[in-house]
Amino acid sequence: MGFFVVTFLVLVAGALLHPLVDRAPERRTRRRVVELALLWFVAGGGMLSIIGGLSHIGPYAPEVADSIGFAHSPFQWEVGWADIAVGLIGFLSIWNRGSFMTAAVIATAVLYWGDAIGHVMQWVAHGNTAPNNVWTIPTDVLQPLVAVVLLVAYRRSARWEARP
Repeated sequence: MGFFVVTFLVLVAGALLHPLVDRAPERRTRRRVVELALLWFVAGGGMLSIIGGLSHIGPYAPEVADSIGFAHSPFQWEVGWADIAVGLIGFLSIWNRGSFMTAAVIATAVLYWGDAIGHVMQWVAHGNTAPNNVWTIPTDVLQPLVAVVLLVAYRRSARWEARP
């Protein structure tokens, strides 16, 4: 439980604090503040996804599976690499904005919302109340939701600034 709450709070804190220390000429404009928040939820979230993926394939993978209430299986290896791939796309958004960032948000939303549905199904259909099954649901829903909202705001701000 603590891991998921702390990691989400790190993303929120980074998104709130980064504009205060930003040195870009356009700092503190609405577009820049939204861009930095989006970067935290895409790139920062990407780093967290990479860490999560490594936990699924690393030496403690059986313990990770147990903490989720799942059996350790070869599918955990595949889920770990999917997490790493999506996380890497998000992290690379630091240097690749534009449509690359859009792709990162889409990939994150599909992966995490799919994960959330699976965790809810495990909870409801199988009574899986393991802490890392239940407590990942809020972050699996909220992290991509915030990223989608920020991406829409970021894209709209570009159109708004382009108007005469």
